[in-house]
Amino acid sequence: MSKPLEILVDGKPATDGWPLDRGLQYGDGVFETLRVRNGIIRFQALHHERLALGCRRLAIDVDLAHLWAHTRQLASRHGDAMVKVQVTRGDATARGYAPVGSETARIISSVFAPPRAADLPPQLCAVTLESQLGENPQLAGIKHCNRLEQVLARASMRGTEAFEGLMASSSGLVISGTMSNLYLELEGEFVTPMLNRCGIAGVTRQVVLREAAALGIALRVAEIPMVAVRKCTGLAISNARLGLLPMAQLDGRPLRASSQLLELAARLETLEN
Repeated sequence: MSKPLEILVDGKPATDGWPLDRGLQYGDGVFETLRVRNGIIRFQALHHERLALGCRRLAIDVDLAHLWAHTRQLASRHGDAMVKVQVTRGDATARGYAPVGSETARIISSVFAPPRAADLPPQLCAVTLESQLGENPQLAGIKHCNRLEQVLARASMRGTEAFEGLMASSSGLVISGTMSNLYLELEGEFVTPMLNRCGIAGVTRQVVLREAAALGIALRVAEIPMVAVRKCTGLAISNARLGLLPMAQLDGRPLRASSQLLELAARLETLEN
């Protein structure tokens, strides 16, 4: 990751670390990655909804109205950027895993340069990975701060030319990429994995599902066995930074991007809400 252009903590420049922060100690927090264009946060309402869900799920008490007001100011100041907003439970007030209820939530906002087409390799390739995602319905869907499974998965990709790696759950179901949601073309239909056991329910994924329906493109949410990816003829990934990107290869096998997929990707680029 590139050096941050700016890091703010509770609205003030960060100058040191916080050894007792529960986000650092246990991954006890949630975060959102936001694409800012012309000073506007894309799909802010959907990001707000998911962040609120994550805070409720973890029982973290934070002033979300203040958080989003500050984040909008930050976005307007930088114009075009990526902004990562983390909410941790704050400094531990007692030893042990259990929160005691007296913690004060901490908001950390990091600003990075916006994505550039030049950052992408000329050919986007994906590989299937041995790394798995543990199944835990309590955490499924939310963007919590414990990303060790993704860290290990990305580390396993060293030495390959792959842009993204596909991960299965411990039950052998396709869930996601290391940094993205997935869309597979299987036997003439588009399918995206069900995320009720694990994985992140991406905001861009919500928009893809919504806009596919608006365009009359059939996109089904389903459980997909990992072995089924061998039969896919097309594959795309999505996240807030990349939008919707078709892959050219999977495990060295060429894929094609259908006209429907390209239409959907182009439509997403025009949207702000």
